[in-house]
Amino acid sequence: MNKRFRGFAASLFVCNLFVQVNNAQSISSNALHQRVFTSAAPLIYHTESWAFDAGAPVRSSPLVAGNMVFFGTTKGDFFSLDKTKGKVLWKFTAANAINSSACANNGKVFFADNSQTVYAVHAKTGKLIWKFSMTKKMEYPWRFDYFYSSPMVQGHQLFIGGDDGYLYALNVETGQTFWKYRARTLIRSSPVVHQQNVLFGDMDGRLVALDKKTGKEKWIFNTVGDTLKNEDWGFDRKGILSSPVIADDKILFGCRDGFLYCLDKEGKEIWRMDHKISWVISTMAVNDSFVVTGTSDGRFVQAVHLLSGKQLWKFTPNALFWSSAAIVNNEVYIGSFDGVLYALDLKTGRRIAQFNTADKIMSSAAYSDGLLYFGSDDGKLYALGGRKNEQPPNLNRFVYYEAGVNNYFRANADLRIKNYLVNSGFTLVGTDTLPAILGSNAANAVVVFASNYFPKPIINQKGNSLLRKFLDSGGRVVVLGNNPLLFQFDEKTKQAVAFNVTAADTVLGLQYGPNDTRGVGGQFTSFATNTGKALGLPAFWSSMGYLPAEQVNVVLGKNENGLASAFIKNYKNGGRLIQVFLHPDLPVHLDAVIKAAEWKIEN
Repeated sequence: MNKRFRGFAASLFVCNLFVQVNNAQSISSNALHQRVFTSAAPLIYHTESWAFDAGAPVRSSPLVAGNMVFFGTTKGDFFSLDKTKGKVLWKFTAANAINSSACANNGKVFFADNSQTVYAVHAKTGKLIWKFSMTKKMEYPWRFDYFYSSPMVQGHQLFIGGDDGYLYALNVETGQTFWKYRARTLIRSSPVVHQQNVLFGDMDGRLVALDKKTGKEKWIFNTVGDTLKNEDWGFDRKGILSSPVIADDKILFGCRDGFLYCLDKEGKEIWRMDHKISWVISTMAVNDSFVVTGTSDGRFVQAVHLLSGKQLWKFTPNALFWSSAAIVNNEVYIGSFDGVLYALDLKTGRRIAQFNTADKIMSSAAYSDGLLYFGSDDGKLYALGGRKNEQPPNLNRFVYYEAGVNNYFRANADLRIKNYLVNSGFTLVGTDTLPAILGSNAANAVVVFASNYFPKPIINQKGNSLLRKFLDSGGRVVVLGNNPLLFQFDEKTKQAVAFNVTAADTVLGLQYGPNDTRGVGGQFTSFATNTGKALGLPAFWSSMGYLPAEQVNVVLGKNENGLASAFIKNYKNGGRLIQVFLHPDLPVHLDAVIKAAEWKIEN
């Protein structure tokens, strides 16, 4: 890729300080920005508990304090919600978009808007206590970013950086200035306090340490970016947008020069990790010796060793990562530009689960009392509940795709599903390779039929088809639209030409009815059951082909007449057919496909 565009799509994660509203002590060491949380139960958080429509993209990261969750939107609304139900407690409207994240202390919540006004409001009522306006913004044509420095409170001081090039220390009670320090250029990095120092980065590639009481400069570390000219690249290769993280007296941060840095407390470099020009804009999440961050054009999430800087693992889903990771127990949660919140194993980087939103995710997750919170550009704040990690061990995952099939999906929707699953680690198979897959290792295999079509070679043996053998040997099959066996297809055009309803009984033991419209059943609205909702299915869909509940083992969705449309049917040796429905033109609940394929669902 041309170096002028190599780092073009990236931005800043704005740090978040998670503290009790009436107590200045931080939760899980986040005063040092480590972004580590502890859950009482070993659960994976990927199931929607509630979602709040904020009416505009949510790029700030949520603050969870007491029984409330606080966040801002690009429309300039700042919300307080009940953290268990997502109900609005109050709303404050600022003068401009809010892409800075909040912090709380002694009954006050602090945040800033994009016009560089800092607000202090009552945590319980949202009433304004004071506001502070920074001076005129500096010009910075290279910015291509969306986030602003977030406030941090320690004791009676609030620290925040500005586009005017100053790092401010404000009085938390009055908003008056204790001191301000002039950096070389604007400040988007969020400050952290370590011992007696305030640390932050500026957009000229310098990490600065100040005395927190006086604002006097203690030391400056110059990154590689400090020596570069943006004009030579066509994009910013200087700015520090990630916020410093402190772990074992080490200072960790990333820069748009493409490096992840580790310094000692005196500002001397210990090691650096090269991301090959790709911006390192995420703030690190640190747990034990694992330092986890995302990257932009490199399109990966990476863990390196705290002491050596050596790579421990890399997860590469072909997605941009602008948000920062959160670690809950031994799982990493991080959102991407493909609208997916990924759950990864901290030790190995293996994808465990994921949750889809309808737009990119720039907000970073926060955990509290059994729920994981984050925002999306789809305008919603999500709260995800947890489930046990029920993935089968050593599962071989395959996705079958054949172009040109016209059974259920339209406008290349099946191609989108195929690409999504391949990027999520599924192996692509076609008509030529599918029989071999179904004929081996069935007990540890799942096949998702993205094209919603069963090719003739796997169903043409009457009463003894390869598809049924696969199911009876313990394999899993996932169907994403109308059951393909309800129709007879022209093998050349891949078009449905007649009913074939009784084949579902012959091959799968499913009795839809006579071989005519009575067996197909007509187009009716179906609604997800609680189990279907937990799986991540749409709330409702339109489909055809229904069964009495007693024919299946788990009902995932019922039509308006009470018949099962989405379901799980069990076969011998743990085999199962999973029938779900995605939208035929714009399938967006793609995480439900992976959950259906991988996770154990009890009868």
